[in-house]
Amino acid sequence: MEQSRPKVSIGIPVYNGERYLAETIECILGQTFADLELIISDNGSTDRTKIIGESYAARDARVRFVRSDVNRGAAWNYQRAFELSRGEYFRWAPSDDLFSKNSVEACVATL
Repeated sequence: MEQSRPKVSIGIPVYNGERYLAETIECILGQTFADLELIISDNGSTDRTKIIGESYAARDARVRFVRSDVNRGAAWNYQRAFELSRGEYFRWAPSDDLFSKNSVEACVATL
């Protein structure tokens, strides 16, 4: 079964982001604009990043968690998150940042 294309893709390139990652994911999933996908691209983390990402992917169909077994560098990871996106619009999200609840909605309205 083919998934429908989301309006917005949000990519989180992350390496060892366990400290803030869950809070960032919660912030994104709690947006007032829900037609989105979240791509968490783990760049070979050695902390609990994998556990956190997989747990969110297991409970929310909008979340995809992908992981490299080794760190391939930041540029590679950013590109990978973008290449995996399916949305009409794309936005980066640092793994340790928060957005206001209507941030994505406001961006889509402007675009």
